[in-house]
Amino acid sequence: MTVYAILSTDVAPNAVGSLWLVATPTRDTNPHCIGRILTVTRRPGGHMPTWDLQVEIVNDDDAAAKAAYPHSNPIDCYSTVAEADRWHAVNFAHFARAGYARNHWVKT
Repeated sequence: MTVYAILSTDVAPNAVGSLWLVATPTRDTNPHCIGRILTVTRRPGGHMPTWDLQVEIVNDDDAAAKAAYPHSNPIDCYSTVAEADRWHAVNFAHFARAGYARNHWVKT
C-alpha cells in the first residue's frame, strides 16, 4: 500500500529508502505503521522547506510500529495526494497560529 504526505521541516528531508513511523489518521482512529520512503520531492516556495513524500507501508501492525519507534513523531500520511494537500493546508494554518502542527518539524 502506498500513502502520501507533505512534510515541512527545517532539517534534512527524509532519505529515500529510510524507514519511519507513519500514522494514517482517519476520522475515528489514528493507527500507526512502518513505512519506507519511496520518493521525496521538494515543493517550490512555502513558509519553510516543504517536501512531498510517497511512502510504502511495509508493516501495518500498530503495536509493532509503536514498539519499534517508541519516542518518534510519526509522519501523517493519507491515501491520496489530494487528502495530503487538504491536511497540509489545515496544518499550515495551525502552524501559523500556534507555531507547531502535524508534519511541521522544527529543529530545537
